[in-house]
Amino acid sequence: MKIIIQYLKTAWYNTLHNKGYAIFCFLGTVLTFIFVVLVLQLIYIFASNYPPMSNADRIIRLDAFQDIKGKEIRAEIHVTGVSVLMENLKKFDNISLYHYNYISIRANERLHSTLTGFVNADFWKIYDFDFLYGNPFTKEECINRKPVVVITESMSQAYFNTKNGIGKKITFQGKEYEVGGIVKNISYYSSPTEEQCTVWVPYVFDKFIPNKTYKYIVDVLVPSSMSMHDAKENVFRSVNYYFENKDIKVDFSLQKVKTLKESLATKERDLFQYGGMIALFLFLLIPALNILLLGNAHTNNRAEEIAIRRAFGAGRLSSFLQIMSENLLLVVAGSIAGSLLAVPVIEIVQQLIMGDSTMENLSLVGHIDYVVIFIGVLPTMLVFSLLSGGLPAYLISKRNIAYILKGDSK
Repeated sequence: MKIIIQYLKTAWYNTLHNKGYAIFCFLGTVLTFIFVVLVLQLIYIFASNYPPMSNADRIIRLDAFQDIKGKEIRAEIHVTGVSVLMENLKKFDNISLYHYNYISIRANERLHSTLTGFVNADFWKIYDFDFLYGNPFTKEECINRKPVVVITESMSQAYFNTKNGIGKKITFQGKEYEVGGIVKNISYYSSPTEEQCTVWVPYVFDKFIPNKTYKYIVDVLVPSSMSMHDAKENVFRSVNYYFENKDIKVDFSLQKVKTLKESLATKERDLFQYGGMIALFLFLLIPALNILLLGNAHTNNRAEEIAIRRAFGAGRLSSFLQIMSENLLLVVAGSIAGSLLAVPVIEIVQQLIMGDSTMENLSLVGHIDYVVIFIGVLPTMLVFSLLSGGLPAYLISKRNIAYILKGDSK
């Protein structure tokens, strides 16, 4: 322990006396790890069952259908017949209905154009939203047509200048609703649907305007007691029976019944995951090479000092560890600062990308999962330190002290 403390004291002393190099190395590491945190978080979102889609591997989605020739058709789960489908799916406890519309909402004497989801109570049982305040609306509240609404924390902030807008009122389509629940922001990339809603209302209030598409997206949660094969067979029979009664010919085989996770496993999504890993490597490699070149020049300037220390008995390992400790001190400080600055920087990037659009109050990453980030940043930090400081430290420790003291640059 005393030896480690001594290395750190010497590293701190040398850092203070080489401010230019220290500032460049520190700032380069900070910038690198801001992007590392962003990439790690996005990879985690895409690669796992990230909330609110924690049950993605047990959710069967009914949305798009094809004809017998394999072409996309407009056969949909129509609002007038959805009760028949749900009756046939009675073996499942939780079946959610979902429809969306862009709606002008009045809140706090201001108008907002917001993508609003009309859902039933099962939507909140199927999807794992984190409620910061209040509660989701219930089946009884839907039946009794209670005018309640759930919004995200960013919408609460935008509407009422507070994250806790419980009890506040919003008005749209001629009706006033009370905020009954506020959920934590979710990532743009982990939304349950392609349409990233930030406001949810009981489906019984849906007027299907202005888009006038009278259809529902239906999600079925498979109970843990039911095998996935039996669940898919049940859904397959129910859907075919539904369309037969509507005299619509669809190509809906058992093989086309997929879980939400299977549906999301596209080439584009896989490409993002592998692309994210490549991006992560480049974010490490490019600044590491810059710092390596600067570090090599900085180490060469100190070659005589290191040679004198070795002449007085310091070994090659000691010289290597001394240089590495200085680099590691800067990298650790830079990676911690970069990780802490990631959230405000991501918010700035989000404003630049989404600030002037209808997606203004959506979040790129939702909230940073610091447990995942810590697990990812720690080994990444060590790799970055080895890339940027390990080689100069190794080369200087291997050089012949006699040649160095004679002034030989080789």
